[in-house]
Amino acid sequence: MFNLEKRERFIIIFLVITLLAGLAVTFYKKSNSAVDVKIRSFEDADSMPAFEKININDADETALMRLPGVGQALARRIIAYRAANGNFLSIDGLKHIKGIKDNLFKKIKDKVAVE
Repeated sequence: MFNLEKRERFIIIFLVITLLAGLAVTFYKKSNSAVDVKIRSFEDADSMPAFEKININDADETALMRLPGVGQALARRIIAYRAANGNFLSIDGLKHIKGIKDNLFKKIKDKVAVE
């Protein structure tokens, strides 16, 4: 049918294989496309549902650090304050702790409870 030399047949086969490899890569990328996932941080207002409120009277350091804006040092201050003064009577007692100002209190007040 076609009178092609050996070198011409080699080039055509090479081009066909390259085309098929390109199509395979394109198909693979489309089938394994990344899923857009939003990772919510603890800074998000809705990151902790209402039923997961943290009881500040018995929460440990790790639990307190789940609150937005509360790091290890502040969690330790909350525990030390609780140890020195007894259990909190209300969540407003957090305002007595150094480092918890009005802005931080507003962020965490709906995420804590006193039981």
